[in-house]
Amino acid sequence: MNVLDRARIVGATLSYDLWLDFAGVPGRRRRDLRRELRANLGDATALVGSRNAVRGLGGTRAMAASASVPDPTRPHWTVGFTVGMSLLGLSLLAELLAALSWLDGAMAATPDSPVTGSMTFFPGSSLTYSPSASGFSLSINFGWVCLAVGFIAFVLAARPWRLFAHRAVSLSQ
Repeated sequence: MNVLDRARIVGATLSYDLWLDFAGVPGRRRRDLRRELRANLGDATALVGSRNAVRGLGGTRAMAASASVPDPTRPHWTVGFTVGMSLLGLSLLAELLAALSWLDGAMAATPDSPVTGSMTFFPGSSLTYSPSASGFSLSINFGWVCLAVGFIAFVLAARPWRLFAHRAVSLSQ
């Protein structure tokens, strides 16, 4: 088995594991299912090659959905991380676009000295525009809003309170 074969098997296994996590399959069960898939793909690679072996799997999402019964008391850490990072990135992009708009306004005013300001929808942020003979410089300090948006999205999507509800049910029984 060469490096490309191993890379294809690892890619299929990681995709399968991601969909298993999205489906709410517990960690131990996911590990067992990953090992089984890796072994099956290794055997199939020896017979038909890695490309055909991975292609023969079909969709890893459908495989993960039918592989195991999800645990409704388990937090969805991967989902939370994915949603949180996505919204963090989008809010950083929105703040960058707002900063570019602020910069455009500062440049249109043609000041002779540095201009400092902030953005209304991004508390804690600050910007400084400094004109010079060879151009200008811009200093941006991003505020806390983007981190708060990412963290709140992570918590709402991951639902970590399910851990405590599960423990409370276990302790009461």
